[in-house]
Amino acid sequence: MKKVVIPGILFLLLACGGPAEEVTDTAGTADVYAPADIATDPVAILTAATEAVLAVDAVSYSISLDGFFVEGDTIEVSLVGEAVLQKGATIDEALVFADYTLTIGEETVAGTAASDGVNSYFVDYTSEEYFSGAISEGASRLVQNVPQGVIMVEYLISDQPYGAELNAAGYEVLEQEVIEDHLCHVVEVQMPPYSSTWWIDAETYLPRANMISVWGPDGSGMEYTVTLMDLDAEVHPDLSTFQLESPEGYSTQEYIGAVSVGSTAPLWTLDTPDGGSISLEDLRGKVVILDFWATWCGPCRQVMPSLQALHESHGEELVIIGVNTWEQEDPVAFMEENGFTYQIVINGDGVAQQYFVEGIPTFYVIAQDGTVAFHAVGSDPANEEALIEVLGTLLTE
Repeated sequence: MKKVVIPGILFLLLACGGPAEEVTDTAGTADVYAPADIATDPVAILTAATEAVLAVDAVSYSISLDGFFVEGDTIEVSLVGEAVLQKGATIDEALVFADYTLTIGEETVAGTAASDGVNSYFVDYTSEEYFSGAISEGASRLVQNVPQGVIMVEYLISDQPYGAELNAAGYEVLEQEVIEDHLCHVVEVQMPPYSSTWWIDAETYLPRANMISVWGPDGSGMEYTVTLMDLDAEVHPDLSTFQLESPEGYSTQEYIGAVSVGSTAPLWTLDTPDGGSISLEDLRGKVVILDFWATWCGPCRQVMPSLQALHESHGEELVIIGVNTWEQEDPVAFMEENGFTYQIVINGDGVAQQYFVEGIPTFYVIAQDGTVAFHAVGSDPANEEALIEVLGTLLTE
């Protein structure tokens, strides 16, 4: 599947009593009010947002994204689009429609992705290609390839949509702002190596905007803000909304994007940096996390502290293996410099092909019996939450 690699972008109701305080609407509309007891409490705001989002079955909105990333030069990024989302049994089985036009510097790409809970679809207007495939065969990747921010995954998570934020390192409540005549609480959440700022509607407690900022010690990084407009949390979409036909004249392809959950994980043997080797077959009886990564990959670096924490907290019952893929630098030195002690294997390009890896980080969880229990792509916090949930099931069996 042809795609544009976008560093850092492609691959994250409680009752309120008490007196009210007047808030000046700097956008020029009439004075508005917010409950005083929650407006200064970031955890209360995020908890209320959790309850509000969990109560939504389906939502539609149009989207505007503006930002930039820095890797030597500064490159501006902008996006416009629209989305319709409906919860499913899992995130992969959610019903999704997402249409976007993305501009990176001077290059513009456009696409439409959809998933009906059984099959996923993608129309690439730039290359005039149409892809479709079964979710059981990894075709949910067609939706995961949509630029980050278009699909606000919090609306699709049925457990803890703000779980990562509610366990963050720190918070700051900023001055309230107005989006489309809706007063919003503004909460900045520190989740090193990135920060996430949320604009939460002060009446409905639904998210209206989100800003992500990630910066490395070398000055590289990115920042972008997603704003939702025309938000409708009472929409009742038809199933046909989430199904796409191939435009006339487009080439069509069946898409297989992953080793399917429930199938046997392909066996492999790879070298370790100390001159030894590891075989997946030798790890039968243990739960294994495979992380396909490279030192140059910013999103890969974002998730590595979490993998290290899992390594330290679970001991021998969980084996974490970083499969170094598409490497350009020294992965051993990188691990040592950053204090990461879980196992890595090198020269993993061939295994990446076996596992249909097209973007990194890509994760697989392999159960004790050697079958695939989980698959995800990217550094979105929702992936981490889903992975931990799967581990909680496997490690208690």
